[in-house]
Formats: sequence, C-alpha cells, structure tokens
Amino acid sequence: MNILLLNGLPEDYEGIPISADFRNMIQVDLAMRDTELSDTEKLFAALTLLYPDIPGDTDAAVKGLAWFFTRDGAEDNGDKGKKQEKRSFDFEQDAERLYAAFYSTYGISLTTVDFLHWWEFMALFEGLPDDTLMKRVMYWRMADVSKMSKEEKKHVLQMRKLFELKQPGKKLMSLEEVNQQTLDRVAARFAAAEKAVQQKHDTSPQGDF
Repeated sequence: MNILLLNGLPEDYEGIPISADFRNMIQVDLAMRDTELSDTEKLFAALTLLYPDIPGDTDAAVKGLAWFFTRDGAEDNGDKGKKQEKRSFDFEQDAERLYAAFYSTYGISLTTVDFLHWWEFMALFEGLPDDTLMKRVMYWRMADVSKMSKEEKKHVLQMRKLFELKQPGKKLMSLEEVNQQTLDRVAARFAAAEKAVQQKHDTSPQGDF
C-alpha cells in the first residue's frame, strides 16, 4: 500500500515511466465508459494515455494501469467485490461544477494548471467541503431517502432528477456542436421561407407589359 504522505506521488510503475497528470486519467475514465469502443479499444486507449511508451509485458502494463488508476486500491474503499450500480459523479457531465469547486476551495484552475498528479487531484476531490455544489449534487444522487421526512425526501428527489446523470450511449454535445446545430436549424428555416416566397412569386399572376 502506498501511503501518500510517506511515499509521495509515484511517477512510474515498477520503473516504467507513467503520465501521471489528472487529465490523462480523466480521459481513461471516459474511454472505459465509452459504449462505442470495444473492450480491446478501451484497454489500448487507457494504456496509451498512461504510458509514454507502452511496455512489452502486457500483463504488467494492465496491472500498472489498475494500480495507478485506483490509487493503489484507494478507489475500493473497503468494498472490493461489490458492484457499484450508481455513480455519484461524472467527469464530463459535472465538469463545470468540479471546476468551480476546485477554484473556490483551493484556488486551483483545472483548465490552466500545468500539472496536477492524479492521486493528488483525487485526494483534493474527496476533500471538497460538503457545502460545494459538487458535493451536494453527489449527495442528492446517492442519498438513501427511505428514512427521510416527506419534505426532505421530496426535495432530494427533485434535486436528483434535476442533476440526473445521462445514461451511457446518450452522447453529450459540445458547445461547438450545439452552436452548429442551432445555425443549421436557422439556415434551414431561412431557406424554407425563401423557397416559399419564391414559389408564391412564381405562381402569382404576371401583369401585361
């Protein structure tokens, strides 16, 4: 077990250099949940993101990936073997809330920071105050409402629905894609209106000259 305060932040796995920045591991998480990729493609993408040069020993490479991604087992939280059916957060869908929480709490801009080790990032993530919107959203998604009062249960369920995570396969559009879709719709409507005016003009009686 790697003890963060004693052993520091690893930059390699058994002598094999790794790319330890948090952005790489977020991309690993997204790749592993991408329903459009095969298991082989997911694994290749993950290994490519972790290792500057993928080791020839595939078994060792995969063990290193599991070790680093889970922070030497820290992700298990004592629940090995238990299937986690619900997720409390999603790096893509919660990106803005996560950014705001880090900036307001630690003064760290996740978009401009040059380097932030994955293990350090996750330790800071887990240490976010409960009053940040990110942590409140995580609570609303996972809270057991069975023993809550009627009013509290109603509120939590309303917030859960509001911040519900989209299911795999429902690909989110980027801002650029949303803007392009809007422009395409406006252009299509304009073209249809222009065509209707032209048809009306063509079918209208022409005066004598």
